[in-house]
Amino acid sequence: MEALQSYAWPGNARELENAIQRIVVMSEEEIIEIPDLPSFARFSALRTTSIHRTLAEMEADHIRHVLANTGGNKTRAAEILGIDRKTLRHKIAQYHLD
Repeated sequence: MEALQSYAWPGNARELENAIQRIVVMSEEEIIEIPDLPSFARFSALRTTSIHRTLAEMEADHIRHVLANTGGNKTRAAEILGIDRKTLRHKIAQYHLD
């Protein structure tokens, strides 16, 4: 909800309505997550993170985001993150991202 509210919606209500219709049609889950949003709204959500978060919280969120965008492909996620797969597995366990 925060991601949708934080985006400027230059097309006003019509753009928001179209985006929600697309999300509902394309989503297979009952709960809509950040990766289900159109890319412009996803990136808006990333920019609105609080400055009062720890580095560990931000790292966990970034890893979660990369994993979501790679469809859970750990090899590809590790490549994007610039770490090896073993380090990624360690961080997934450390942050309870299973």
